[in-house]
Parts: sequence; C-alpha cells; structure tokens
Amino acid sequence: MSKSYLYAIALSFFLTSCFSATQMMTMETYDNVQVGTPIDVVVKENGQPSSVSSSHGTSEYKYVEKITTGNRLLYENHFTLFVVDGTVTGKTATQERLPAFDLIYQDDPNHHQYP
Repeated sequence: MSKSYLYAIALSFFLTSCFSATQMMTMETYDNVQVGTPIDVVVKENGQPSSVSSSHGTSEYKYVEKITTGNRLLYENHFTLFVVDGTVTGKTATQERLPAFDLIYQDDPNHHQYP
C-alpha cells in the first residue's frame, strides 16, 4: 500500500471521529418517550442521564438540555423520567431560567465556559 493511501484512511478516521455528536435528550426526543418504554431503550437513544436517584421502588432519571446562544446560556430544560422495574411509568419537564446578572459589569456566571 502506498503512503498516500494510508494517510487518506487515517485522515478519514480522524474526520469521522471529530464529527460524531454525543447523544443528548432534547424536547423532541423527550416528547417521543412513551410510558411503558424500557429505560434501557431510552438511555441507548438519549445517552446517560445527568443523575439517577431512587426512593421507595421508583427511580428518577434526570436529563438536562442547555439552550445557548453563542457563549450565553439562555435557559435549561429539565426532563425527569420515573422508572419502576426498568419501565418508564411517568415523566415531567420543566424549563428553568437562570438568575439574572448585570450584563455590563459581569460575565455570565451561568455559562458552562465561565472561568
């Protein structure tokens, strides 16, 4: 094999790995989750939740979608899936706006890239 052929293969692997996106729950994918869906299917399609907690036989799988513009965080969508025996039995969604800040004198402390 020629060196240019090997370089082309290596470059194609590099480029495809750069463009692969992480899975994340969005409002659209949250709407598609039906009561009765196995939680394994939900996790496979939407990635790992932000947190999982259990109480009295019910697990809560929590996902957070951050809505940004440029480097400014506008709001977050919080999705909670209630799971019993590995099956989704209920779900809720809330939208949270973060505390205001003084745009002139402060950087946005709520943004994930804040130093």
